Amino acid sequence: MLIHDLIRKKRDVLHFTLIDPDRQTSEELEGRVKRCAAYGTDAIMVGGTSSFRQELLDETVLTIKKAVDLPVILFPNSAAALSKHADYIFFMSLLNAEDPRFLIREQAAAAPIIERARLRPISMAYIVISTSRRPTAIERRVKRDIIGEKDEEKAARYALAAQYFGMSCVYLEAGSGADKPVSFPLIKAVRDRIRVPLIVGGGIRTAEQARSVADAGADVIVTGTIVERNLLKLKSIIRAIKRSRT
Repeated sequence: MLIHDLIRKKRDVLHFTLIDPDRQTSEELEGRVKRCAAYGTDAIMVGGTSSFRQELLDETVLTIKKAVDLPVILFPNSAAALSKHADYIFFMSLLNAEDPRFLIREQAAAAPIIERARLRPISMAYIVISTSRRPTAIERRVKRDIIGEKDEEKAARYALAAQYFGMSCVYLEAGSGADKPVSFPLIKAVRDRIRVPLIVGGGIRTAEQARSVADAGADVIVTGTIVERNLLKLKSIIRAIKRSRT
């Protein structure tokens, strides 16, 4: 399994770069992912909350694979957001969704496509944590069982259930453009209850925040918006988390 193998190989906190296909030109994309690779990111995720053309998704994945020698992981928002050119796909269920579409129906629709494309699935429990005054894009899109930033036990119960279901990792997501990251006590509470890798993303804008998220127990930190806005900050974030367990 990719994440487990990377953790064993590198023995430190991993950084994944999230690329939204419709947020840059192909020339901007190539430059961004090359700089991300040079700064030490461990994989490139491709996806976003909004819908985009299949051709654009394929072009994005192919541009990334041509530019850098890193694993490319799809981060789909529906069964339509798939590309046969990627290496892996997060086969994820939004566990605190109240709409069965996001729990299992999109996944059931995607499964035969993934099989035909021979994409390697990474089963993942996706758990949205509310940290913002205004709803993030994912919160506007999906009706959920709300998990607030102080709901440590509730989040831990969801994560533990995911582990018992046999999911290979848990992703705590504050959402794109979140006011702040998932709270450090909540991350620690989840980390203390599960043995599978823990991924944390959303609202991480500074090296200090990233290091605190890593120190709280994250195995993988995901950043997306900062890649579009300030690559030098991304460099400091990656440096900070790579020092967090040395």
